[in-house]
Amino acid sequence: MKEPVFYEPADILIYVQDKGMVLKERSLLAFHKSDGKIVAIGAEAERIEGVAEDLAVVSPLRRGAVADYQTAAALFSFLLNKAAGKRTVLRPAVAVSVPAGLTAVERKALEEVLMQAGAKKLLFSELPIRTLVREFPERYPQEYRKYKLIIGITKEEPERYAEERLKELLEYSLREQIPQERVYELWRKCRENGEV
Repeated sequence: MKEPVFYEPADILIYVQDKGMVLKERSLLAFHKSDGKIVAIGAEAERIEGVAEDLAVVSPLRRGAVADYQTAAALFSFLLNKAAGKRTVLRPAVAVSVPAGLTAVERKALEEVLMQAGAKKLLFSELPIRTLVREFPERYPQEYRKYKLIIGITKEEPERYAEERLKELLEYSLREQIPQERVYELWRKCRENGEV
């Protein structure tokens, strides 16, 4: 594994048709810096953060998009297997609730990660996960019986994404020597105009 870059983790929810939510995990992996061996995923990785100097904890997703392909594939492979439980599910068809505004490149990267992680077919939707689960039969009647797993990549506390984005803007303004007051002023104008 390469030197980690930490992004605010997303919440990954997995529903199984006719069973409801079977898994809710954070998009975190803990691994040894020395050899790259993964030692924990999700909430367990969050708990061991800072325990040992050789351990790094990362989120391979950035605002719902794949930021690190290798760790994202490992994360989703683990989560799909965990959601399947003791049942052996051979490459399930997966419906995915993705954050609105993913670019075509970001969507393609997520598609490749999920296919490598074990999905057979994918259906993407920008509907919020709970809406997608509730309205899946009506909105996608042809696909309803084929897609047994529904994954949501979301943020239960969306203001944390906004904090991350604002922090990036402020860091950029410092590098480019733009007064921070100007950044806040532009942010307020954009909000007033409904642009953010």
